Amino acid sequence: MKYPECTTCGKWSPILSAIGNFTISIFKFVVGGLTGSKGLMADAVHSIADTISSVFVLIALKISGKPKDEGHPYGHGKVEYISTISASLFIFLCASLILLDALHSFKHGSHAIPSNAALVATIISLFYSWLMYTSNTCAGQQLNSPAMLADAAESKADSLTSVAVLLGLIGTKMGFIYSDTIAALVVSIFVFHISVEMFMKGVHGLIDISMDRETLEDIKHICQRVKGIEGVRAIRSRCMGQKCAVDIDIEVASTFTVLETHTMIEQVKAVILSKIDGLDSVFVRAYPIEKWRFWN
Repeated sequence: MKYPECTTCGKWSPILSAIGNFTISIFKFVVGGLTGSKGLMADAVHSIADTISSVFVLIALKISGKPKDEGHPYGHGKVEYISTISASLFIFLCASLILLDALHSFKHGSHAIPSNAALVATIISLFYSWLMYTSNTCAGQQLNSPAMLADAAESKADSLTSVAVLLGLIGTKMGFIYSDTIAALVVSIFVFHISVEMFMKGVHGLIDISMDRETLEDIKHICQRVKGIEGVRAIRSRCMGQKCAVDIDIEVASTFTVLETHTMIEQVKAVILSKIDGLDSVFVRAYPIEKWRFWN
């Protein structure tokens, strides 16, 4: 986490996202109905799904923030992955609705030209969606929150939908009656891709995804710099929402006493926890090897 303010931002971003998505969806419904823009009405449906997804995220963050207990010794962080999967399903549903609506327009030839107010409303929607995407992405990355990153992906998908609607509206003004439908088809493919990507991230998290390789290498180098450690046999990690747990097997000379080895293990834990962000627990196991030491 780069700045202390990231925690405050992480608390407020999902709340503002849920409120904002609900507000912008109502705005799109009203303007879309008054201007006769089918694209804007479809975008409003997408924003409703974003609102539901944001509510899922808020619930997941609330549950994942609960302290460890006897029944959940590793905490409740995996709830965030369930929220990610739920959000991906909503995105997939929205992509399907966009695709079906576009195909329906092709089949029945319904190509009304909306008024200019729809253009202004779409630009406002695009600006808001991109603002939420950048805010949730920043907070999600700094706090290592899968649920917030899923909410950011929702906003990104909403931005793509708004771009499609905007291009479609501009195209209809220029006389290309099929432009809005073609744009919707292209964007539905992007939204399908985002939903599948999010779904796989959620699934990987539920089956104990590991920390990235660079971080594990950093942990290994930290261990090797501690005096008395001869080598690192293995490092295993599992991420549970915003926090991760690490198991490390180190090698020490068999001539060390139990107290000396224990002191060394505690030193390794303290250094790793102070230098690596996002760790909830560090478990270190020592394996004695036949090697003479040359210091007291």
